Amino acid sequence: MKIKLQKKIKSNTGMLVIPVFEGDIKKLPKKYPEEVLSFIRKRIKEDDFKGTAKESFVGYLDVKSLPGKLLVIGAGEEGKFDRVEARKFGAKVGKAAISKKAEELTIVFPELFAKYAEEIFEGVLLTQYKYDEYKTEKDKKKKKHELKLVSVVASKGAKEISKDFDKAKLIAAAADYTKKLVNRPSNKVDAEYVARKAREIAKDNKYKLALFGDKELKKMGWGGLLAVNQGSKKDARAVVLEYQGSKVKKEKPIVIVGKGILFDAGGYNLKPTNYIETMHQDMAGAATVLGVFTVLKKLGIKRNVVGIIPCAENLISEKAYKPSDIIKVYSGDTVEITNTDAEGRLVLADGITYGTKLNPDVIITIATLTGAVAVALGERYAGLFSNNDDLLGELKGAGDYTDDLGWGLPIHDDYRKRIESKIADLKNCDLKRTVGASTAAAFLEKFVDKNKWCHIDIGGTAFTEDPKEYEQKGATAHGLRMLLRFLEARG
Repeated sequence: MKIKLQKKIKSNTGMLVIPVFEGDIKKLPKKYPEEVLSFIRKRIKEDDFKGTAKESFVGYLDVKSLPGKLLVIGAGEEGKFDRVEARKFGAKVGKAAISKKAEELTIVFPELFAKYAEEIFEGVLLTQYKYDEYKTEKDKKKKKHELKLVSVVASKGAKEISKDFDKAKLIAAAADYTKKLVNRPSNKVDAEYVARKAREIAKDNKYKLALFGDKELKKMGWGGLLAVNQGSKKDARAVVLEYQGSKVKKEKPIVIVGKGILFDAGGYNLKPTNYIETMHQDMAGAATVLGVFTVLKKLGIKRNVVGIIPCAENLISEKAYKPSDIIKVYSGDTVEITNTDAEGRLVLADGITYGTKLNPDVIITIATLTGAVAVALGERYAGLFSNNDDLLGELKGAGDYTDDLGWGLPIHDDYRKRIESKIADLKNCDLKRTVGASTAAAFLEKFVDKNKWCHIDIGGTAFTEDPKEYEQKGATAHGLRMLLRFLEARG
């Protein structure tokens, strides 16, 4: 998709997009074409349009100098138009382009829109994602909508608007990359596939890459990852990507560990019907880390970043680990297995331990770790757990800025006691039916040592049946924009 910046409407193809603030209803902007003003005035006169953020309508123009299709969108109160509303506005435009099969858009920008251009473009671009790669050839022959050109009519700020478009395009592409990985089934996405994708990213961006298979993992002592993967016929994998964004080579890196459970059957604590069907999405944390690394260099992030992705399948076989097993994880701690479906924290524990050896500035973990977080926060907020209030505040602020929302949840000392074992150093799951997200985070905290750490639990937000305006059902890439904003702000 390309962008054009112009001071007047020049195109006569595609769809013309006209935003109207509530306060402009009585006095519409004079820069709008008279034919458009006449069209809107009729709707206002008939009390069909007030300019609220929930209103929009499509019309048609029979004027040779203008596009044939017209989309008028209410932008709400000008004083309440912010980043969130801008992204929603863009989503409406993007969806209208799909429904009306418009390949070109001409959007007239009021002056305020220049301030939120990046979010508007994000909204447009994020709606264009479609997951249909396994449709039959018969279905693929149907004509697909593809938005090819966005022309922006703005009186000033063309250079900044163009930069915002380029940035939004990169972020949307990273989100699409993440969503595609999560939506793909586990018979297509295994540990070797993730390793191959990491190789491609490393090669394209000249990152350092380390890949560990069963042989290396056994030698190093990644006992948590290997135990979880015992039921699979395929090797476990650990992927380590390193990006040097700081001019100071020895600057402490920001370490991000993403859970890569490529299919989670639950092991012998088997998941029930209506839950197991979507467990290919249990690698959303890993996919998010890969998505972040696709754009770190392109966005010019000025920090050193290390991504660690432990990959495994949590299946059932005669070799699979069992409740009551005791394993030794990479840190040297022994863990009593009380629930084989609490596997994510075991692979993350090994990933965190590896990260602590890199002398990190901070460690961030991201994972579809618990269903309990969805009970607590629903589908809009990821759970944030941290041993450092400032770090938690930074990530929450980054989430507020990007609409990748997160909310701080507690790790009380009483919750820490719940993962103590009578026969080992720790147990992987407290079997009480309360505060499951907090006890899972408490388990992770044990491996952080003295490092600043924050965990992002996307168990309720990574995959959805209730998408936001700019999302689709399925994978959401929740956490990606939060992390990118966090890294950008830290630079």
